[in-house]
Amino acid sequence: MVLTKESEEFIANLKMYLMTSGKNDKEIEDIAEELRAHLEDAESRGKTLDSVTGGSPESYLKNISEEMKTDYFGVIKALPMFILLVAAYFITGSAIRGDLSFSLLKLIAFPSIAALGVAGYIFFFRRSSAQNWSAKRQMIAFGTIYVSLSAALSAVIFLDLFMLEPFYVPSRDVMWIIAAAGVAVFVISAIWSKTWITIILPLFLFGPDFIMHFMEVSEMRQLFISAASLYIGMAFVIVILFIQNKKQT
Repeated sequence: MVLTKESEEFIANLKMYLMTSGKNDKEIEDIAEELRAHLEDAESRGKTLDSVTGGSPESYLKNISEEMKTDYFGVIKALPMFILLVAAYFITGSAIRGDLSFSLLKLIAFPSIAALGVAGYIFFFRRSSAQNWSAKRQMIAFGTIYVSLSAALSAVIFLDLFMLEPFYVPSRDVMWIIAAAGVAVFVISAIWSKTWITIILPLFLFGPDFIMHFMEVSEMRQLFISAASLYIGMAFVIVILFIQNKKQT
């Protein structure tokens, strides 16, 4: 039986809510299949989604989440790859451009910004799935978090560049090795997570820097091209995710 669009969206929201709550992937799929069968049975008898959720989808999701155990082992198992991936995003571009350096400010600020970013996106996904936000509202929230993180990173880079001296600046050969290690992390992460985003997005982020390294391009133009590639890449990923979500629902 084909479910209504509202029911399909609710199942998708259930999966997102439980995933961002740290639940086990296999258990999430089992719960989603049970819910699908329940909804099919209800709709075949002329009932609506509200008859299943009691008129409060958010409370329904919270109750299911509270009844399930948190998959702490799964979270801990994914932590090393996550740390490597975040580090790769922060240093690969600078290593390619040849301006990589390490300072106390960067070592403290970058991990802090990454942690805040992850917390922000988890909160965003949980809230949007629990309250079934519209696509427009999701885009606004996603963009707000992204702009805030970008502003914080820019502030750190500015302060580090003009106010603090780095305690370590790798040689150019070492920077190329670090860049190659970053690329390897992106590829391994894509294979591990079975998603293409960790390859496509770095191509937009760092591909232009790599190409411009072998060309005579002014600093101002390099900054413009890098910034444009960043926003084009983010827009591309958001559009693809939006299209995939539409197909699924």
